[in-house]
Amino acid sequence: MLINVAHAVPPTSSAYGKADDGFTAAMEIVAQRHDVRWLNVHPYAEGWKEREAQIPDADFVLVRSDWLWLPAQSGDRALRGHATPVGLLIAGSTPPPPRKRMLRFDVLFYETPWYAQFVTEHPYAVQAFGVDTRVMHDRGRPMVERTFDWVFVGRLAPFKRPERLIGRAGRRLAIGDLGVHRPEIEQALRDDGVEVLDQRTHEELAAIYNDARGVFVPCELQGGGERAVLEGRACGCEIEIADDNPKLASLLDCPIWSHEEYAARLLEAIEAVVDGRRIPDADKLAAQRAQRRAVMADKARRAPNTIRIRMRDKATAMLKR
Repeated sequence: MLINVAHAVPPTSSAYGKADDGFTAAMEIVAQRHDVRWLNVHPYAEGWKEREAQIPDADFVLVRSDWLWLPAQSGDRALRGHATPVGLLIAGSTPPPPRKRMLRFDVLFYETPWYAQFVTEHPYAVQAFGVDTRVMHDRGRPMVERTFDWVFVGRLAPFKRPERLIGRAGRRLAIGDLGVHRPEIEQALRDDGVEVLDQRTHEELAAIYNDARGVFVPCELQGGGERAVLEGRACGCEIEIADDNPKLASLLDCPIWSHEEYAARLLEAIEAVVDGRRIPDADKLAAQRAQRRAVMADKARRAPNTIRIRMRDKATAMLKR
């Protein structure tokens, strides 16, 4: 079986080439049983259109994306009119569209117990998540010997709320993708004595977790943070989240799922879909059409503002000549 994985990582990101996590570890196990082809469809990645065109050429397509993000958009374009078996690995917290449009996916993979409430109308929704426990584990370093009081992991972006590190007591470290961040946030952190590091490899990050007493995950509901919570827990850290984030709260007492468990959930569902547990073709094609209509309606709503922005940008470019 050939599995195409549609994902998006911009080459401008310092995470490019370092984006290992529980999912990539799980897919290594999947690749022991099936062929796996990774298709980076980020528009900044050279050749992305050619890779987008390859999406349907597989026995199963796995789209790693939020409902509204780039890989989902690429998948919708490439799979329009096809009944190719396809699943969505929901990488985000945005609630799904109405059931009719959800049915363009044969299976939905969701990460957190909190998200289960949103996918009850889909006939095949599977909770699948985990961390690479080969790397992310407690190495037994006593808390009194750990260097950092608080470590923040994630992009230095407003939705991650890294500025909440400011004013906290103790030695603090922020690790984020500085290729896509807000410089003013970085400077504010540095001015308050917070140490800042660019993206680190998976192994380096695990070593830092094991040198930290606490992992601080103050993200907004839509701001991610799932990995940091489970990775920090796996490495024996105290976890603190924002009190307005029920999604992350659902990960504080759940099992620390391993990459092996993650792979098992993915394999079971993918093989079941390919073996016949699929959305009827007529329903899938109707869902694709409904999604297309929704996209066109959204573009129509945004058209006046889009035109204004393009005219402004064109005028600005002409003045610079």
